Amino acid sequence: MTANPEVGTVLLVVAAVLPWIVAAAFAVPRLRSLAITAAPLAAVPALTLALFGEPGTGIEIPWLFKHTVLLLDQTGKVFLGFTGLLYMAAAWYARSYLKNDPRKVRFFLLLLLAMGGNLGLILAGDVPTFFASFTVMGLASAGLVSHREDSSTRRAGRVYLSLTMLGEAMVLTGLVFLIVHDGTTEISQLHHGEPLGLAMILLSTGFGIKAGALTLHFWLPLAHPAAPTPASAVLSGAMIKAGVLGWIRFLPLGEAAEPTLGFTFITAGLTAALLGALAGVVQTNPKTVLAYSSICQMGILMTGLGIGAIEPGAWPGILSAVLIYIAHHALAKGALFLGIGPSTAAFGRREVLTARFGMLIPALALAGAPLTSGALAKVALKSNLVFLPDGWARALEIILPLAAVGTSGMMIRLLWLVWRPAAEQPKHPADGQWAPWLTLVAAVVAAAWLLPGAFDWLGVTLTPGKLWLATWPLFAGGLLVAAGARIRRRLNIDPSNWVPPGDVGVILGRLLAPLLARARVSPPAEDGHEYCDDRSETDSGGAPVFRWFGQMLAQGEEALASWPVAGATLLVVTGSLLALLIG
Repeated sequence: MTANPEVGTVLLVVAAVLPWIVAAAFAVPRLRSLAITAAPLAAVPALTLALFGEPGTGIEIPWLFKHTVLLLDQTGKVFLGFTGLLYMAAAWYARSYLKNDPRKVRFFLLLLLAMGGNLGLILAGDVPTFFASFTVMGLASAGLVSHREDSSTRRAGRVYLSLTMLGEAMVLTGLVFLIVHDGTTEISQLHHGEPLGLAMILLSTGFGIKAGALTLHFWLPLAHPAAPTPASAVLSGAMIKAGVLGWIRFLPLGEAAEPTLGFTFITAGLTAALLGALAGVVQTNPKTVLAYSSICQMGILMTGLGIGAIEPGAWPGILSAVLIYIAHHALAKGALFLGIGPSTAAFGRREVLTARFGMLIPALALAGAPLTSGALAKVALKSNLVFLPDGWARALEIILPLAAVGTSGMMIRLLWLVWRPAAEQPKHPADGQWAPWLTLVAAVVAAAWLLPGAFDWLGVTLTPGKLWLATWPLFAGGLLVAAGARIRRRLNIDPSNWVPPGDVGVILGRLLAPLLARARVSPPAEDGHEYCDDRSETDSGGAPVFRWFGQMLAQGEEALASWPVAGATLLVVTGSLLALLIG
């Protein structure tokens, strides 16, 4: 199929635009049911391109975004593969999960928009297309987080949207600096001169928000429990990887040695790996445990990128290891999220055994157990420690196994939360949730071994030393969890209160609460008259006219937040921007 360049080019365009076409079908009420049914199929061209596409396939569209370039390279093939599979499984799963949800039309529309943005940024060969796709994905995913519309979900949605907008503003500014400095919008032509320090700071931080980097991570443990399970699967498995792809595409990795950037990434990554494990192992919500696991794993991944920034000559080999790690984590994390529903609601001996075995496979992979994709990914990543100074290499050789112990503890905690007997037997899940979940479980077993260079590490992972290095963290994590549970029972303490979900964000919220309380507008009295108190006009409440104005703004915000108004506004703004870009 790919021997014909024209077929590859057509498939490239179809993979990029099909999610948008299916999303547009929601504008016709009679087509909405068909669009929901077809939603999983929107990712099939991307999967086909990932499996059979030839690196180097590309197309230029001069009239779109002034000059759009779609391009498939080896990195894009890997990202396209696990991203397409995750979205297909999530949409497939959601058809059953949201069968009786009155807001399922909105969910599928936003999921398809996020899918289109995510696949578009992977295939983008120019900066405007990448950023436009990145922005659409971010805005649509904020709607997925806020799907349930209760108080905790609204709070998580506000935090996520605020950080998303901040990250996008930083990314846009950094990209503008790069375009002006290098005189081109083609991604492959950037960084051929001396790298810009300010642009690197902005891009590292902006993409770091999406990737859940340390101090920028606190949206993850808030968003994942709030979002529906299929949305959590793509948030953790695919969307946070968009931040990593941004780092790979726009930082000068492989172009020039950047020791400051490299050691910053390594330090932040190692700290995130340890703190994520400590925070995750005390959580009581399985989805929160998985959120902190993502923070831990993304921290380990950052160390690989940091090594690449320090040693540009070794970047091709480091990139291969990073891609194996990314694909492994994406599929394992997606399988764990989708497995929570069937595992907690399994009924009968066969379903219980299937659910437990199905959850055990990605949990062991994430913990790096021998013969799993996790062991392969960690051996490939750790092989690059030779490029670090001796002191840093020794530090990583100590800290990375400790992070593996923490990950093992989190996986044991997750399985205990999922498998423990429920006070009330939950509803038996629809059969439609099992097939997409087990498809991802099968991908966890096989997919990482299909990546370029994967079998080169097979012999290394089977040596006695590597097998022991992959095994002892599992036992150590189990012993620590058992010891912690025993201490908890003896001392009658609840460590889950020590680290609230959102950690840094919660602390900031508590510090800012007094300031926000002073600025908060007083609600109207129940009798309909304007609320008044005995404060003078010079008090922090301000003059009545200002309080009235604040109330009007709050009412206007509430009206704009309603789905019909917000949706129509988004369509108008998007259409206007497209008209300006095309014209």
